[in-house]
Amino acid sequence: MRIAFLVPDVRTQQPSFAGIHLAWAAHRRGHEVRFVSSHDLSFLDDNTVLATTSRVRAGDYRRPSDYHAALLSADAVAEEDALSSFDVIFLRYNPLREPAGDPPSPVIDFCWRLRLNGALVINDPEGVRRAWGRLYLADLPPEVRARTVVSRSAEGIKAFLRELDGPAVLKPLAHAGSEKVFFLRRRQAKNLNPIISAITRDGYAVAQEYLPEAGTGEKRVLLLGGEPIRVGSQVALYRRPPSPHLHPGGSPPIAGKPADLHSRRCRFSPAEQRVCDLLRPKLLADGLYFVSVDIAGDKILDLNVFAPGGIHSLREIYRIDVAAVIIRDLERRTRLRAVYRGTLDPEAAGVV
Repeated sequence: MRIAFLVPDVRTQQPSFAGIHLAWAAHRRGHEVRFVSSHDLSFLDDNTVLATTSRVRAGDYRRPSDYHAALLSADAVAEEDALSSFDVIFLRYNPLREPAGDPPSPVIDFCWRLRLNGALVINDPEGVRRAWGRLYLADLPPEVRARTVVSRSAEGIKAFLRELDGPAVLKPLAHAGSEKVFFLRRRQAKNLNPIISAITRDGYAVAQEYLPEAGTGEKRVLLLGGEPIRVGSQVALYRRPPSPHLHPGGSPPIAGKPADLHSRRCRFSPAEQRVCDLLRPKLLADGLYFVSVDIAGDKILDLNVFAPGGIHSLREIYRIDVAAVIIRDLERRTRLRAVYRGTLDPEAAGVV
């Protein structure tokens, strides 16, 4: 296969990034892998999406960090190529993380045109458009999602908090780092107006009910084709470290005990299986092939469809190679697409 990873900037990639682990796994399986920065694309008059690509030289890179070092080294090869010539295009780009005030990027539009011309884009650009906001989860049954409102209206946010009548979390809709995540006590009045103003100054705010289970860290599950990824009997999930911003007063959940700053093992329970089962039809319908979902108790807190991560953490915690599982499944999908091209879309038929 020829695989292209479309990222915000090749130079800012880190050895722990899931894209690096996926590229390393593909390289080790003999596939041709390229990286493309979002600012290195051109849309030509004949509908071609041209890209300046970067690739490592041939070699046996024993670890993802070795592959990463080669990709960012002076020996990396830069070439121009049409993205339509690739078997798979991994869209690992989140427009919400662009600096405030920057002009909107056409990356999603470019990938949508590639998808229309038959390219396998992961995740599907149209599905990504639908799922970029937290409103995407509103179509799921209420019992599996945290109560949420998205607004720039201070009065609207306050009305939601009054109706909730319980603790809540307030944060920006767009990613802005943990410094703008606030825990609000039930019926909190102190500093509420300055907090809302600080968040809504640059965009929409998300007010969400606080789930006590998040105090010990939500569980992150990686899904492939709507199903939890499994390596042997091990499900690809782990418990993330709890954020100090999500505890009353910013303190750890147990007084006097240091906060756990590391991801750790956890059990895949029937509650998480039920959430995944309910989420699966929606993901398949929207072409969201590889995603991560964060769950607290029996409710979804967040869904990452742009650049789902956790492969590095799973490798460290369980010594499993999730990236290799994903690449093998892509090999199967591309074989099916080649067989049925022109007569049947195996993705639409649900057979991939």
